[in-house]
Amino acid sequence: MKKSKLLLITVLICILLPLIILLGTGFVLPAQFNETYMGELAEKTDRLYSIQEEKVVIIGGSSVPFGVNTTLLEEMIGKPVVNYGLYGSIGTKAMLDLSRGAINKGDVIIIAPETDPQTYSLYYGADSMWQSCDGNMWLLFKTGADNAKAMFGSYWKFCSLKMKYIFKGEKPKTTDVYAKSSFDEYGYIIYDRPYNIMEERFDPTCIIDINKEIISEDFIDYLNEYIEFAEKKGAKVYISFSPMNEDALNPETTLEDLEEFVGYLSDNLKCEIISDMNSYIYRSGYFYDSNFHMNNAGAIMHTSNLAHDIASALGIELLKEVEIPGEPEVPEIIDPKVYEYDENEVYFTFRETTNGYIITGVTDAGKDKTVLTIPLAYNKKRVYSMDAGTFSGCSSLKEIYVTENISYIVDGSFEGADNLEKIHILNEDPDSVTVNNLSGDLVKGMSKKAKFYIKKSAYSLFATNYFWGVYTDYMTTE
Repeated sequence: MKKSKLLLITVLICILLPLIILLGTGFVLPAQFNETYMGELAEKTDRLYSIQEEKVVIIGGSSVPFGVNTTLLEEMIGKPVVNYGLYGSIGTKAMLDLSRGAINKGDVIIIAPETDPQTYSLYYGADSMWQSCDGNMWLLFKTGADNAKAMFGSYWKFCSLKMKYIFKGEKPKTTDVYAKSSFDEYGYIIYDRPYNIMEERFDPTCIIDINKEIISEDFIDYLNEYIEFAEKKGAKVYISFSPMNEDALNPETTLEDLEEFVGYLSDNLKCEIISDMNSYIYRSGYFYDSNFHMNNAGAIMHTSNLAHDIASALGIELLKEVEIPGEPEVPEIIDPKVYEYDENEVYFTFRETTNGYIITGVTDAGKDKTVLTIPLAYNKKRVYSMDAGTFSGCSSLKEIYVTENISYIVDGSFEGADNLEKIHILNEDPDSVTVNNLSGDLVKGMSKKAKFYIKKSAYSLFATNYFWGVYTDYMTTE
């Protein structure tokens, strides 16, 4: 009997010990992500719940902290404002779920997600949420119980990544604007953003498609339930829009598309739309590093627009007007490099732009290769991007070396290379090679065997990067 009890205890220890260790990794060990961009969510949520008087809450993704100057909006409308947006890859649903417990009588809630299929859906970014909760586990009690399955499924991945940093003895590195230190106490990004830093003045990896088809029906149902819940609390919910870079619009977009999009929302949602969508499409010079992120001047313009719409909806007078800055000029960047013939150019086809060349495909000679390297230049001009499907039909291709000159990798770039295994990213600065973090379609059609190989010294930066972080499942170190 004693032996059987001892055996049972031993078995239980063997089963429970790994679970205890796993639990301790996430909840007990020192926080690793609390100084990253994701670490700001706890501060935003704390401010949301701390304001008991009537308040205005702006809910969305990263366009909110980049585009809504909280202090300026408070001065204009004379009410406390909560800047409650952070990251599209967390999901609109997560922000709405977290906000429920803070809704009070007299509150005004403005919902303004980025114009993208992911943000107009019930997508829930559990990976990003765990990083936001690191060191702030109380956030788990404010999110919806229906998210538990997604959070549980992502927990091991979070613990594994956290342990890597603990074993290395250093926290994730943060770069430039994408750090917790970039926010002020009101959740607005105060990192200096003087002008548009995008090479083409828009991000070609994230084209904005204003089409009612991007709005999921279950998202509409969820929003209506949220609206009813808020109104029972004595609050009022309105719909507005994120800022949009006009150069990033699908070229086939028409005014009729905008009217149809807004009409669909108006017909199906149980709340008022307070903004003219067309007035939230701004010139590219007012953006910073994304098609939804405003620079300093753009944030003033967007905040002013939103203030006028809120004042009109509430029937109040603005306490102040602001002068809208002119479109900031982009300094001329002179490339000091002299590009000569690159032997790899013979394996590719190209199209010319004002900035250099974009790869459109692979030549017959290239399709026989097992290894291809992106050329630095063509016709003595820089090669800086690739079209979707560039490597389609390259059945022999096993490895691709993406050189440091590539600024953008668009969705589906590696689609159709069925035997591809390794994509070597030679650039060590993830901010210098942009990918689409909203759609997740960088890996669309990519071989299931393929992974992005990142230099060991740069892996931490890529794993926590605003754009690249959603692709950690497809990343490994050289």
